[in-house]
Parts: sequence; C-alpha cells; structure tokens
Amino acid sequence: MRPVTPVTEQQEFGSIVNISTYAAFEPSLTFLIFASIRAALASFAKLFADRYAMANIRMNSVLPGYIDSYQVSDDVSSNIPMGRAGKVAEIAKTVAFLLSSDTGYITGQNIRVDDGLSRSI
Repeated sequence: MRPVTPVTEQQEFGSIVNISTYAAFEPSLTFLIFASIRAALASFAKLFADRYAMANIRMNSVLPGYIDSYQVSDDVSSNIPMGRAGKVAEIAKTVAFLLSSDTGYITGQNIRVDDGLSRSI
C-alpha cells in the first residue's frame, strides 16, 4: 500500500479489495498461521479505511469460504451449507461490485462470501 496510496490520494479516489478467507473470523487449527495472518489483514483493512476515508480511498476485504480452485474432501463438503465449493466467478463478481462506484459508501468491511460457513452473526 505504501507505493499505491500516494497515487490514489493524488487522483482523489481509490478502491482496494483484499482477498482473504472466512477463517479470519472462523479460525481452525488446520489453518492456524494462515487464519491468524488473515485476522491481522482484517484489522489492517479497517485501520486503513478509517485513515483514508476522507481522501475518498476505500478498502474492503472479501472473505471466501471453500472455492472450486481448491479441492475439498467429501467430509468438508458435508459441512458447507450448499454442499459445494463456491465458484471463482462468484468471488470475482463480489470483488467487481466492491470496486464499482455503486459501493461508494462501503469501506472498512470484511464481506463473507462463504455460503454461511461462518457461524457468527
């Protein structure tokens, strides 16, 4: 973000979307370090968004569940509410939406695209 932020400040607009994981808020011992680092990314996104909101620079994160680019076992699939992995295209559409001007008032958010895999409300 260090080289990009000054450019977005000069153009008085910017939208950044991080790709993270549902495990940032639904940690698992299977992905211990991975989930911890992604939780830190969620905090960074919120702090960055707060800091640069007045400069019209937005930062949000997309938190996918299991996606079809990663093979999941039948055991894992049985825990996914729809019983299937998400599609890369489904994540891409969410990212495109967050980058669009339609989301001008959304910043500092962690958007879960995980088919309800996260159990928190």
